[in-house]
Amino acid sequence: MKRIFRLLISIIFLTSCSENFNIKNPAEFNKNIETRTDIATAKQLIEIYYNYPHNEGKPKLEIVSKELGKGLTEVTLIHDGQEDDSQRATKIVMTAELTGKKWTVHEIKTNRKCWEGRGHTDWGTEWCN
Repeated sequence: MKRIFRLLISIIFLTSCSENFNIKNPAEFNKNIETRTDIATAKQLIEIYYNYPHNEGKPKLEIVSKELGKGLTEVTLIHDGQEDDSQRATKIVMTAELTGKKWTVHEIKTNRKCWEGRGHTDWGTEWCN
């Protein structure tokens, strides 16, 4: 009985904390980087994908990468405190593989947070108001 109770609590906890993401097709980005051998790290790769305009100043980005095994790396970029009247933060999660000196992106997921009173304040896919 205790096992079933623990299992139910675990399922509720895991499913209630799951985030929704928009899935982006990485084909166009892969085409843009297919000949580049100057991208040394997953951090550089996701910064190139995010392509924050230089004339907007330097954004406060949090970038974390982790090895998934079998040559795959997951890298997450969070841009919080955006200077936008409705959207507070952007999150990009990318799964990529480095072969030799060239990266191939397998998956790109995105979502966002809104400022208080402008929509959802947790990570989600709905547009902010």
